[in-house]
Amino acid sequence: MVAIATGVLVFVAIQVALSGASTVTHLVADPVYADKERQLRRLERVAPPGTPRVILLGTSRTGYGFAAGRVQSAATEAGTPAVVFNFGVPGAGPVTHLIYLRRLLAARHRPDLLILEVLPPLLADMPDGPLETRMLKGDLLTRDEVELVGRYAMPVERLRQQQREAARSPVHEHRFKLLGRIFPSSLPYQLRYDWGRTPDPNGWGASDVSDVSDEQRARGVASTANEYRDVFLHDLPTGPSVTALRDTLALCRVERIPVAIVIFPEATAFRVLYPPHVEPKLARFCADLSAEFGCPVTDARTWVADDLFVDSHHLLRTGAASFTDRFAVEALLPFLRERSMRGAR
Repeated sequence: MVAIATGVLVFVAIQVALSGASTVTHLVADPVYADKERQLRRLERVAPPGTPRVILLGTSRTGYGFAAGRVQSAATEAGTPAVVFNFGVPGAGPVTHLIYLRRLLAARHRPDLLILEVLPPLLADMPDGPLETRMLKGDLLTRDEVELVGRYAMPVERLRQQQREAARSPVHEHRFKLLGRIFPSSLPYQLRYDWGRTPDPNGWGASDVSDVSDEQRARGVASTANEYRDVFLHDLPTGPSVTALRDTLALCRVERIPVAIVIFPEATAFRVLYPPHVEPKLARFCADLSAEFGCPVTDARTWVADDLFVDSHHLLRTGAASFTDRFAVEALLPFLRERSMRGAR
């Protein structure tokens, strides 16, 4: 009886401890975000005071495709040192990016330049809410964040229920996150929640392979087309995801944070999924955002050759290097030079 009672008490203590920890750190509930944030903090700590920070918030396209360390090295060689970080997270979209920005600001990570990836299909007006609804779960969020995402047609009742269950039984609800940290090889990759634990100090989640065969790429292209083809049947860019993107830009304007928008490279097989009428609408949308919020927009969809993709929209290492170097030259290094010149006056 003593052993049973002790076991029960220990289990209850663990439940209480995890529930309490979830209110003060994201490491338990949202380890992908938390691991990324810790990497960013480590970079900031070793940088000299006053070093500008460039953060790219994005999806898995960003995670695979932005070799932030290459930009950081190039900036140093150009005499304009900066902390450059890849905050790309699979399944993230405009609503998640707004949450992440609010978290980063609350944790005193204030970017001198925030780059926002826009993935056009995520701006589709879907009947069951934003596309990222399929990935965003209530156990990843705080109570206040659940209420916030309710403004953007997210299934708030389901998210509230998931958040409450995680608070009541954190061991069960966070079991894959905890096991993924202790013994990740015991889980399939999609349940490990270890995307944020990249070995790259600047957050780049580079592809595990340096090349793919034509057959492998064809399978990836087919899988991607199957995932996104139906999305393009819905109107875009419009709906609650656009509202979330605009709210993020508005927050940056209030906080006086410069913003740049980028659309990542896409192979021909992905670009043909866009209905003809979407292209002019997307161009007008980007132009209007740029004019209203003063943020430059880089449409890099045609920048990279088709054979440098894993599938049709996630870049191989060589593709990431190609995109990153061009984006650095055309968008990032000019910003850092101009900022350095303003500071020297």
